[in-house]
Amino acid sequence: MPKINILDEFTINQIAAGEVVERPASVVKELVENSIDASSSAITIEIKDGGIPFIRVTDNGEGMDQQDARLCFERHATSKIKSSDDLYEIRSLGFRGEALASIAAVSQVEIFTRPRNSLSGTHVINHGGNVISVQEVGCPEGTTVIVRNIFYNAPARLKFLKAPRTEAAYISDLVAKLILAHPEISFRYINNGKAVYHSPGNGDLLSAIISVYGRDVREQVIKIDRSDDKSGLSIYGYLGRPSLARMNRNHQSFFVNGRYVKSPLLSRSLEDAHRSYLPLHHFPWAVLHISIPASQVDVNVHPAKTEIRFRQEEEVYSLIFQWVREALDAHPYIPDIKHEDIQEASHPDAPNQDGKEIDQVDVSCQELKLKQEQVSFLTRPEQVRHVYVYADRFEQQEKKYASEGLDRKIYEHNINGLVNFKIVGRIFSTYVIVESEDSVFFIDQHAAHERLIYEQLKRSLAQHSMASQQLLPPVVIQLSHDEHILLQEALEAFKSLGFELEPFGGNAWAVRGIPAVLSGASIKELFYNVLDQWKGERDAHLSIAFKPHDIMKIACKHAVKARDPLSDREILSLLNDIQDKKIPLTCPHGRPIVVTITKYELEKKFKRIQ
Repeated sequence: MPKINILDEFTINQIAAGEVVERPASVVKELVENSIDASSSAITIEIKDGGIPFIRVTDNGEGMDQQDARLCFERHATSKIKSSDDLYEIRSLGFRGEALASIAAVSQVEIFTRPRNSLSGTHVINHGGNVISVQEVGCPEGTTVIVRNIFYNAPARLKFLKAPRTEAAYISDLVAKLILAHPEISFRYINNGKAVYHSPGNGDLLSAIISVYGRDVREQVIKIDRSDDKSGLSIYGYLGRPSLARMNRNHQSFFVNGRYVKSPLLSRSLEDAHRSYLPLHHFPWAVLHISIPASQVDVNVHPAKTEIRFRQEEEVYSLIFQWVREALDAHPYIPDIKHEDIQEASHPDAPNQDGKEIDQVDVSCQELKLKQEQVSFLTRPEQVRHVYVYADRFEQQEKKYASEGLDRKIYEHNINGLVNFKIVGRIFSTYVIVESEDSVFFIDQHAAHERLIYEQLKRSLAQHSMASQQLLPPVVIQLSHDEHILLQEALEAFKSLGFELEPFGGNAWAVRGIPAVLSGASIKELFYNVLDQWKGERDAHLSIAFKPHDIMKIACKHAVKARDPLSDREILSLLNDIQDKKIPLTCPHGRPIVVTITKYELEKKFKRIQ
């Protein structure tokens, strides 16, 4: 009995559709690329409930006559190429002739199309790959494709789709990339009846960037425009200044010959050029259009058409690296101190010498002098933003140190019964040296502070009692639409961490409170770091809350770093916290916080004892 079977047409179409139609965003991508290839100058994308029940793409392109409208549903039917030789000179976005056939195989499709200068158009209905009707109708010039009920005849595929809000986020991210890829086309994107994006289509890339990322990026980008006559390679676009850097690559957009691509080679060249400009684990922001002879790039790698291969990879890498580095060197970055970066959180009134509250409004500077220090947040109690030191007390303390002949760089304290506990100093701006009785301790300030933040965050989350610092006034953050949807999903997780957020119109959100334990951090940086981390965890594990691993990353990111200068008062506070909280003497990653050597061991090293 033969083991090899000839598959029926329905199964063949289902298999082919699986290669092209992964989710609603795949449908939008294929339809919009067809509209772009049809020389459209305006494209409208409308979806409902994540695109699962309804997608409509309308363009003002060339349109099709009745014969082409019927043929476009046939597999491997395309107007983009005629022979295999054309595969090596592809400039259109679509070329396989599989998109409409694959989409129709797993959904219910309608097409309204009318060629330019034609008196009438054509209406075609196709359900599950079967043409139901073809009629002559009146319709505008161009093409409108309506896709309903994706995977209605493939329920096994349907149940693997994510929630409508998540699927909408994928589509929003795709539309943003399309706007950046084609600033000469006016895109209008409507989600559940609400206009999300509307690009001007004036051919200006910066205008397209602003329509996606908001006006705040205008002053934070560097224009780059370079070309090489020998290789035919050219690059045009904008590089983000370090203020736009993020903790993932989501904001790196590469377009090769008008096609959005994901290229490890391009990412590596961009990141290597930024290596000395960005902090560790930060990735540059960029929107780059790369033009290269079609014969030097292979786009026929994967049905999704986002993967490409360059024929001369080393040359592409070196040229882009060189051009990006020269652009960065020509535009040195000096951070601006903005109001939101120095937000002051609300705090209780400082106590007076008798322990009573002081009305700071009615007390003049002559009556009461306060020394207000802006210090690292490791020294602040949960509800206090500032350290208040009374001038007379501070002067008395200084006189006491002077009268006793003590150097202020060395403090002696009795901490929890440890007699003669002395901060001797610091080495390499990283390790604190502490002497106590017959031992010397070396404390890693980053590891110690990281453990403190980790333990406090973990305990507060477990007890549902995360303290929040209020911001006056709130900080308004503009998000892209896919980030806006992502934040709506993550809102409860953000609240559990101590954030207080509320919508501020459009894709903007107002941050009214942040976790008290992280109150010294840059608010926008903290917000984006947590959002990027939650997105990564959600994509990988479908998390709906912060796990210990997430808290560990947040603690590591916002702990005081090696080589950060610390005052003696800050070091003392850190040591007190270590003693009071009785935390494990390892950081959350398992590295030791403290190492020690005894006086006996030291004297043996110097051969003072045998």
